[in-house]
Amino acid sequence: MSSSCDQTKGPDACGDTAAQHGGDSECCNMPEKLLCLADEAWKEVVKEKIKKEIEKNAGAKLDALAKLVAEGNHKKWSYLIEGKQQCDQFKDQVKEALISLSK
Repeated sequence: MSSSCDQTKGPDACGDTAAQHGGDSECCNMPEKLLCLADEAWKEVVKEKIKKEIEKNAGAKLDALAKLVAEGNHKKWSYLIEGKQQCDQFKDQVKEALISLSK
């Protein structure tokens, strides 16, 4: 795996060589760009293989964990929505009480 993917040398790194051979610096940088692309592809393949191993070895446990988290999230939002509704009801009651004072 190449670790020389940073482009700190800039587009003019091989401009002199390219000019001598009738090319341009973009073409000169292409091989390094392709190697960087290959490094990224390699990382993606490894990541996908790791995911498959995790799924194979812990899939059922992760399913149970995901279900638990989803249920907890649902309860949290139900509680927040219910609390907001009760707060809105209280505000309406206070508003009605204040309006009744002015009658």
